[in-house]
Amino acid sequence: MTPGDDELRGLFHDAVADVEPADRLGEVRRRTSGRRAPSRRWVPLLAGAGAVAATVVTAAVVVSTVDDDAPDHDTPVASSSPSTDSTEPPATAAAGIYYVAETPTGPRLYREFQAVGSTSDPAQKVLIALQRLTTDSGPRDPDYRTLWPARSFSSVQVADDRVVVDLGTDDALVAGPGGPAEGRYGVQQAVYTAEAALSQTLPVAFVRDGRPAPTVLGVKVGDLVDRDRSFDLTAPVNITDPGERLAVDGDTLQANGTISADVAGPVRWTLAHDGDVVVHGQAQPLDITGADARATLGAPGWETEPIDISGLAPGTYVFTATVTGTGQTSDAPAQFSDTRTITVR
Repeated sequence: MTPGDDELRGLFHDAVADVEPADRLGEVRRRTSGRRAPSRRWVPLLAGAGAVAATVVTAAVVVSTVDDDAPDHDTPVASSSPSTDSTEPPATAAAGIYYVAETPTGPRLYREFQAVGSTSDPAQKVLIALQRLTTDSGPRDPDYRTLWPARSFSSVQVADDRVVVDLGTDDALVAGPGGPAEGRYGVQQAVYTAEAALSQTLPVAFVRDGRPAPTVLGVKVGDLVDRDRSFDLTAPVNITDPGERLAVDGDTLQANGTISADVAGPVRWTLAHDGDVVVHGQAQPLDITGADARATLGAPGWETEPIDISGLAPGTYVFTATVTGTGQTSDAPAQFSDTRTITVR
């Protein structure tokens, strides 16, 4: 059977409860909102493991690995409820994977949660998360893409002061069609994903055949590559919940996510069917300051009030979150969106 919402919420919360800095917007939501729990239940539409991960409202980042015989992220992940006195790790965990998507002002990084098998080995956690970046795995959301070719990551070592990533192919050294300018986003895909896997800020050392890689995706890199915190790197608005290709049962649903520092004004949302908006509204900002801001790596949060869907006909709907922000090349405002396709049953 696939893991239920309550089980996966426990996975997210327990795995990062004592870790700083952790990318855990959901935990912050529970402490700051003071509101009732949403009265809706997300159900995997295609029973994919990525869909299972996205059923969780929390944005805690926990990743782990699966072996060569384990199912990929389009295959149901088997799970059983862990015993309360068991020392075994949970059967599944949620991985925060960073992909690239186009915006009106150029590419940005968007995070997608996927469900993976569990491991306590930090290096394995990072490796399986990075392997989800490559073209032979990739995102569930069709709006997202990756800049990493197949078989890009062969092994990982985690030291006290760095994450050493062994590149598995020379294709990972050279620029893709977008050149080094786009390659910058690919390099940061790996750095953001590795740090999310560890819930820890560590620079990444890229190596090929045991030697430092002089270039990665056509970008000249030093011995260590840090997380780039430029405002023009991450998505102006990113939907955490709902996840792509989910079905929802019940009379209400509730959505949440993050925004970047260059966003001005509210997060507006719509729910559309066959291109026609059937319900719309404005999300509430989350008051995240101090330690809570560090917990979400500085990303402000948003969430909707419970949305009444009791009168909607069953079918496929598109949930869209939209903000106004600035871009890499101009201070002029632009409209940025993120979408999720869901099914109302």
